[in-house]
Amino acid sequence: MRKIIGTVLGLIFFSSVVFAGQVENAIKKLQKKETQQEAIKEIEKIGRPAIPQLRQLAKDKKNEQNARVSAIILLGKMKAEESVIDLENLLEKDEDKFCREASAISLGNLSDKKAIPKLKQALKDESGNVRMRAVWALAKMGDRSGKQLALDTIKDKDVTAQLLSVEALEVIGDKDAIPELKKNLDSKNVWAKIHSKLAIKRLEIQGLSETEKLDFLKETLKDEQFEVNQWSATELGKIGTPEAITILKETAKDTKVAGSYSAGKILMRLVEQGKITKEELQK
Repeated sequence: MRKIIGTVLGLIFFSSVVFAGQVENAIKKLQKKETQQEAIKEIEKIGRPAIPQLRQLAKDKKNEQNARVSAIILLGKMKAEESVIDLENLLEKDEDKFCREASAISLGNLSDKKAIPKLKQALKDESGNVRMRAVWALAKMGDRSGKQLALDTIKDKDVTAQLLSVEALEVIGDKDAIPELKKNLDSKNVWAKIHSKLAIKRLEIQGLSETEKLDFLKETLKDEQFEVNQWSATELGKIGTPEAITILKETAKDTKVAGSYSAGKILMRLVEQGKITKEELQK
């Protein structure tokens, strides 16, 4: 019996050493630009045992920026609740705006309401991206205090922050914002006009039945604004039902429809992903 127990314990020790080596190897890959994507997949497969080293990497300012950002994002995706304090500190104090932005994203994905005070504080961050990520994260926790800030940002000159404000407003989901967004449709700021239109569509679709969504997206594919019909095609691709695919196919064939190109691109992407075949595409 002692011999069996000793053998089992030996195997457990050997397995843990091998596993620790896998984590170490994946973390090293994460620190090199050329192997980061491979490392992310490996770490997601390893799961929670990688969290302690990810936390360490995220906080170490000597590490390369992309590696730190990847580590921070992974902590949120892997639901590492024990890293909330680390992420709050990074959001509040890190000099790198990309690390602060990633921290806001991860806190949103963790949805721990204890982080709300720090996220509200981040609404005053000097980076527009960080502010909008904080609005988005708060909205995921049911806090809409960043709504007006998002509405103001959509009229700003920072195009990236504008787009992030659209995403934040979508999560907030308050259709009362639509009248204010419509005021921007005559704006001289081209991107404010585009992103306001996109935000309106993303809000209007909420609460519709599946049939109503398909009709809504089919109609939106006709929108002359590329970013808007592209969004519609993407949403239909996500739905992926035979009805949604039919709408995409019909639109792609009708070059008179503004979203014909967008529909065609999404169909080709679905073929590449193996979700539909080339034969189905040609029917």
